[in-house]
Amino acid sequence: MGKSSRPSAGNSAHSILHLVKQVQYKAYVRLESVLNPLDVTAVQFRILTTLSTRPDMTSADLARLYDVKPQTMIKQIALLEAKGLIERRVSDTNRRLLEVRLTELGASSLKQLQKDTRALEQELLKPLSADEQADLRGYLLRLLESLSGAGDDKAEGDEIEELTPEYRRVGVQRL
Repeated sequence: MGKSSRPSAGNSAHSILHLVKQVQYKAYVRLESVLNPLDVTAVQFRILTTLSTRPDMTSADLARLYDVKPQTMIKQIALLEAKGLIERRVSDTNRRLLEVRLTELGASSLKQLQKDTRALEQELLKPLSADEQADLRGYLLRLLESLSGAGDDKAEGDEIEELTPEYRRVGVQRL
């Protein structure tokens, strides 16, 4: 690439928190534009992704996982159900529970969304070499672990597959 992997001394005055927030915001705007053709928000994409790896969760389970009020999750579930992307059905083990799962349309839409979001990620990371991308991923994972209280007892299965197996996110996922 020919570019120095280390920023010039003049760039060190920029707040890292500010830069991270700016990159996050600009990436989020681009993500929304990728999700928009299938009429799905980033929040709904995350719910669909979770249901693809954990079918038959209840809306209460999802609310706890994402640390939101049950009413907030119910609204998102209702929107996804109205779009035909998910369905609710009575649990086989407890007739009082409604479990949520992807429909065929939801599964096929999610596959397309995952393909589109992976392409977006590749585009966003183009300025970085493969080694720089690996370094960045490692740095971000280390920061995330330290902010999540690394060493905290985590229940087995607390990981959520965001896009593909290499993009696992640990801990509570907020909407």
